[in-house]
Amino acid sequence: MQSTLSKSKLTLWIRNDTKNFGKQWAKKHNESMSRLFSNYLLRLRKIEESSFDTTPIVNRLSGVIKGKRVTREDYKKHLEEKYLNA
Repeated sequence: MQSTLSKSKLTLWIRNDTKNFGKQWAKKHNESMSRLFSNYLLRLRKIEESSFDTTPIVNRLSGVIKGKRVTREDYKKHLEEKYLNA
């Protein structure tokens, strides 16, 4: 699938061992280094723009339980009950 967004060249300076790991990982997962880096930046943007200050694991687990909407206040209440009323 071709992207309609414009692209530009970027030169990066990284450690050789990091570059080698990236190349191996990209090859193993059938990705290019450019796409790997671009996807990483897109993920950072998504985290930055999210409305909650959550960690990546919390983001992955969010919505796992179908039909149950849990708010930030519900979570705070849970933590208070768990740790302050123990």
